[in-house]
Amino acid sequence: MKNITVFVSIFMLLLSGWLPCQSSEIHLCGTPKLSFMKEMLRGSTGAFPDENVARPLVPSAPTLPIGAERTFFAPDFRSMQQYTVSAVLRGVGNFCYVFVEASEWNTRVTTETVQSIVRAFDTATPAHPQRGIYQTLTQSFGAPPDIDGNGKIILLLLNIRDANHTNQYTAGFFNPADQSLGVLRNPGFRRFPIRSNEADMLYVDTQPLNPNSETAHNVVAHELLHLIHWGHDPHEATWVDEGCAGYASFLCGYSVLEHVTAFEKNPSISLITWPETDIDALPHYGGTFLWMLYLHEQHGGLDTLTGIVQNRGTSLTGVADALASNGTTQKISDIFNNWKLANYLSDYRTIRLALEPDRWHRSYPSGTQDGQLRNFSANYVGFEDAGGLTLGFSSRARESSTAHAIEFHNTGDVRKREIVLSTNGSGSIVLADTVTRAILIPSLQSEVSNAQTQNTQYQYNATRGAHITFVTVALPNPVHPQYWDIVAVPNEPLVGLVPSVTLIRVANNIERLHQESQAMYPVTPDSPNNRMYRFSFRLDPEIAPESVTYQISLDSRIVDTRSLE
Repeated sequence: MKNITVFVSIFMLLLSGWLPCQSSEIHLCGTPKLSFMKEMLRGSTGAFPDENVARPLVPSAPTLPIGAERTFFAPDFRSMQQYTVSAVLRGVGNFCYVFVEASEWNTRVTTETVQSIVRAFDTATPAHPQRGIYQTLTQSFGAPPDIDGNGKIILLLLNIRDANHTNQYTAGFFNPADQSLGVLRNPGFRRFPIRSNEADMLYVDTQPLNPNSETAHNVVAHELLHLIHWGHDPHEATWVDEGCAGYASFLCGYSVLEHVTAFEKNPSISLITWPETDIDALPHYGGTFLWMLYLHEQHGGLDTLTGIVQNRGTSLTGVADALASNGTTQKISDIFNNWKLANYLSDYRTIRLALEPDRWHRSYPSGTQDGQLRNFSANYVGFEDAGGLTLGFSSRARESSTAHAIEFHNTGDVRKREIVLSTNGSGSIVLADTVTRAILIPSLQSEVSNAQTQNTQYQYNATRGAHITFVTVALPNPVHPQYWDIVAVPNEPLVGLVPSVTLIRVANNIERLHQESQAMYPVTPDSPNNRMYRFSFRLDPEIAPESVTYQISLDSRIVDTRSLE
């Protein structure tokens, strides 16, 4: 029932036309910049909640008075050191304290700003008019830590000191250091000591983020999920943490448009690798969110996302454990293959996608094209006027690479096909004449311990007609005269295609099949530019070589016919 209610709420918002406009400036989360804290705090004395102890939603601890002053330690992302922020308590909710940097009061932040944030946190969100951010996320994912014992989350509104990037800024963050006690000395910000605020708190920007906007509430929801996730699994991989946080914003009804749009423009990112710099991060926010949304829609609903947040396994292991606990038997790699197809076909119930392929081909032959895949990434290659094309594909990582094609037919049909790879990692498919457009989608999905470092190279081509020719020769084996070798050299490397040989014998002016078609073998199978193929066979002594003819075929097309002598 809970999953149905969540789905209906979000779906009704979409039907009603809810989709906030994209901001001219891109807001990013600062939490990944502090991910090194996770290793620093491994084994620290930070306090974490007992997951088996229920906490009252309305705290009984005495509240601080409006006007209370406090000095906080905040990270400066430009110098990577800490500085102090003088702040005043300007708002108190059932579940939050809102502190405002002194210099921001009555300039960027007003009484109405604070009231709006308290209302969003405590009372109402776009998806749940009768339930605020705190209850929406804690009822779905569990209670946050309570290291300071006051039963509230501190929201610090401040002008975040972040790196200067064109049209993007750090809108907020959760700092894991605040979940520790005292001073952390190693490695710190450039080896300076890090002082903990010893509080359950989130940081929300005031410049250039408009603190009076719904975007600011979106940031609060995103960062609260980071705090909740930390309480369950403080060492979670960044890509999982950010994907769940993006999903939390969506669950509250806030926009993820700018992140999804960035992924649409760059869908070939690695799902499981988080970039080192903010400049490259935006598509990753969109990709990881879409992965979590796909798991929600196709593999168990909100219970699966709750399981991912609460499972202490990290990265792919934690996701797989959560899926298995919720009854999913598919491997992560198989789900990823379905997801990459769903992204191009926009196969979601609550969001629409329009992915842009990496490249398009409109004339043929395409020639041999090279590509590279990082682990858990997919490329999208488009082919116009695709009727009758042969798509060939070859990968160096046969066991963990796959290649699929989406066919768009002039009948309106859309079909998904897998290119089955041989033992040497190559394969091909022939598109029907009714195909007007096709998308080739190769991917790499290796579930190994060092998954983030895996990558592979691949090749593909698209051919139509008889442009590939061969030079062939048949030679008797000099050591074993009863054996013959047929050698064929194409005029260009064959990608995903393998020539075959058929032997025909002429006796009494009648042609008879002597040996059915069999594949030739590449002479240098490990070379991506292999240009020579070989086929060996035995000829009985009573059969005259001149009575035997060999036919070499490629993709069901005879490319050469000759006699043995």
